Amino acid sequence: MDYEINLCEDDPIQNEKLVQWIGHRFPQANVHGFVDEKDLLAHMQIKKIPCIIIMDIMLKNDVNGIETAKAIKAIDPSSILIFLSSYLEKACDVYEVDHCYFVYKPQKESRLEIAIHKALSMLKNRPKEIVAHTGTTTVRIDPNTVLYLERIKRYTLIHCRTEIIKVKEDLDTLSSFLPDSFHRCHRSFFVNFRFIRSYMVHDLKMEDGALLSVSRRYVQSIKTSFHNYLIDPKEGI
Repeated sequence: MDYEINLCEDDPIQNEKLVQWIGHRFPQANVHGFVDEKDLLAHMQIKKIPCIIIMDIMLKNDVNGIETAKAIKAIDPSSILIFLSSYLEKACDVYEVDHCYFVYKPQKESRLEIAIHKALSMLKNRPKEIVAHTGTTTVRIDPNTVLYLERIKRYTLIHCRTEIIKVKEDLDTLSSFLPDSFHRCHRSFFVNFRFIRSYMVHDLKMEDGALLSVSRRYVQSIKTSFHNYLIDPKEGI
């Protein structure tokens, strides 16, 4: 599996040492070091493969690494987060965002490798990617970044958080790649419950502002499933 490890550590010397340390132990990974959270966020917008983020909680200029982690999750919900800190009192704060490990810096040599192995296991167990074709090109899409799929005549539009991808495959073919958070609401739409902002019986308003129709055939199933999802996301999917 192709993957990358992105480290955000604002101390340039420590950053370089950690990048080398990680690269030596995980030679199959693409390892990138960032001393500025803005550069990391810019990279997250363009990266193409699954990633593990190692985030220092306290960054320069009083930048909060936890808030940066929230921004990363907004860009790529499937990224796996590991937090680093020299301050044990920050351990509770990390629960504000989904993560897999908190590493106390004085113990990083004994704990960080364990944390990365755990994150790597989580990456490998992610939902499978959507594999489709745009012309003669094969594309692989993380379903966790997809808001909805829309069938228009002879092609399908995959509406992602940062782009819209036009593919040849029909909805029935693509549905085999979708995790359980996706539900059909219309013969022309599959919707990801994670990105619904409001539900109005016959319409679903999405995060991007789109209004998707719920056809009569799917009204009851969407009503029941979405109600369950609001109570318990694991039950609703």
